Amino acid sequence: MKKILLILLLFVPTLLFAHPDDKVPYYYPSSFIYGYINGCYEATEFNQVPFTQDMWPDDVKNVCGCVVDAMRHSMTYEEIIDNSSHMTAVLIAQATLPICIREEMAKK
Repeated sequence: MKKILLILLLFVPTLLFAHPDDKVPYYYPSSFIYGYINGCYEATEFNQVPFTQDMWPDDVKNVCGCVVDAMRHSMTYEEIIDNSSHMTAVLIAQATLPICIREEMAKK
Protein backbone atom coordinates (compact mmCIF):
# COMPACT_ATOMS: atom_id res chain seq x y z
CA MET A 1 0.00 0.00 0.00
CA LYS A 2 2.83 2.40 0.84
CA LYS A 3 4.49 1.75 -2.51
CA ILE A 4 1.31 2.60 -4.41
CA LEU A 5 0.84 5.78 -2.43
CA LEU A 6 4.46 6.77 -3.06
CA ILE A 7 4.10 6.15 -6.78
CA LEU A 8 0.92 8.23 -6.90
CA LEU A 9 2.57 11.08 -5.03
CA LEU A 10 5.50 11.08 -7.43
CA PHE A 11 3.67 10.79 -10.75
CA VAL A 12 0.27 12.42 -10.34
CA PRO A 13 1.62 16.00 -10.06
CA THR A 14 3.72 15.58 -13.19
CA LEU A 15 0.73 14.21 -15.08
CA LEU A 16 -1.44 17.10 -13.93
CA PHE A 17 0.99 19.76 -15.08
CA ALA A 18 2.29 18.08 -18.21
CA HIS A 19 -0.25 19.85 -20.43
CA PRO A 20 -1.58 22.98 -18.76
CA ASP A 21 -4.28 23.47 -21.40
CA ASP A 22 -5.66 19.98 -20.64
CA LYS A 23 -5.11 19.00 -24.26
CA VAL A 24 -2.78 16.16 -25.19
CA PRO A 25 -0.61 17.20 -28.15
CA TYR A 26 -0.83 15.35 -31.42
CA TYR A 27 1.86 12.79 -32.18
CA TYR A 28 4.66 14.00 -34.45
CA PRO A 29 7.59 11.75 -35.37
CA SER A 30 10.79 12.71 -33.59
CA SER A 31 12.52 13.16 -36.95
CA PHE A 32 10.02 15.90 -37.83
CA ILE A 33 10.46 17.66 -34.48
CA TYR A 34 14.26 17.42 -34.69
CA GLY A 35 14.25 18.66 -38.28
CA TYR A 36 11.89 21.53 -37.49
CA ILE A 37 13.95 22.72 -34.53
CA ASN A 38 17.23 22.55 -36.45
CA GLY A 39 15.74 24.19 -39.53
CA CYS A 40 14.20 26.95 -37.45
CA TYR A 41 17.49 27.50 -35.61
CA GLU A 42 19.52 27.64 -38.83
CA ALA A 43 17.06 30.03 -40.47
CA THR A 44 17.03 32.42 -37.51
CA GLU A 45 20.81 32.39 -37.23
CA PHE A 46 21.32 32.82 -40.99
CA ASN A 47 18.86 35.70 -41.17
CA GLN A 48 20.31 37.32 -38.03
CA VAL A 49 16.88 37.64 -36.42
CA PRO A 50 17.27 40.28 -33.67
CA PHE A 51 16.24 38.09 -30.73
CA THR A 52 19.15 35.72 -31.43
CA GLN A 53 21.67 38.39 -30.42
CA ASP A 54 20.68 38.01 -26.77
CA MET A 55 20.54 34.21 -26.69
CA TRP A 56 22.84 31.25 -26.78
CA PRO A 57 22.27 28.68 -29.55
CA ASP A 58 20.50 26.31 -27.14
CA ASP A 59 18.15 29.13 -26.13
CA VAL A 60 17.22 29.71 -29.77
CA LYS A 61 16.57 25.97 -30.17
CA ASN A 62 14.33 26.10 -27.07
CA VAL A 63 12.32 28.87 -28.72
CA CYS A 64 11.98 26.76 -31.86
CA GLY A 65 10.92 23.78 -29.75
CA CYS A 66 8.28 25.92 -28.07
CA VAL A 67 6.87 26.86 -31.48
CA VAL A 68 6.68 23.25 -32.66
CA ASP A 69 4.94 22.34 -29.39
CA ALA A 70 2.30 24.96 -30.14
CA MET A 71 1.80 23.37 -33.53
CA ARG A 72 1.44 19.94 -31.95
CA HIS A 73 -1.45 21.29 -29.87
CA SER A 74 -3.21 22.75 -32.92
CA MET A 75 -2.61 20.53 -35.94
CA THR A 76 -2.26 16.83 -36.59
CA TYR A 77 0.91 15.54 -38.21
CA GLU A 78 -1.03 14.83 -41.39
CA GLU A 79 -2.23 18.44 -41.48
CA ILE A 80 1.22 19.87 -40.84
CA ILE A 81 2.85 17.99 -43.72
CA ASP A 82 -0.01 18.79 -46.11
CA ASN A 83 0.93 21.75 -48.31
CA SER A 84 -2.63 23.08 -48.24
CA SER A 85 -2.34 23.88 -44.52
CA HIS A 86 1.04 25.61 -44.82
CA MET A 87 -0.42 29.05 -44.11
CA THR A 88 -2.09 27.78 -40.94
CA ALA A 89 1.28 26.52 -39.68
CA VAL A 90 2.90 29.85 -40.56
CA LEU A 91 0.20 31.75 -38.66
CA ILE A 92 0.68 29.53 -35.60
CA ALA A 93 4.45 30.09 -35.74
CA GLN A 94 4.04 33.87 -36.12
CA ALA A 95 1.57 34.03 -33.24
CA THR A 96 3.57 31.89 -30.83
CA LEU A 97 7.11 33.02 -31.63
CA PRO A 98 6.93 36.25 -29.55
CA ILE A 99 5.43 34.32 -26.63
CA CYS A 100 8.13 31.65 -26.84
CA ILE A 101 10.86 34.32 -27.01
CA ARG A 102 9.43 36.05 -23.96
CA GLU A 103 9.26 32.78 -22.03
CA GLU A 104 12.86 31.92 -22.90
CA MET A 105 14.10 35.42 -21.97
CA ALA A 106 12.27 35.18 -18.63
CA LYS A 107 14.38 32.11 -17.75
CA LYS A 108 17.55 34.20 -17.78
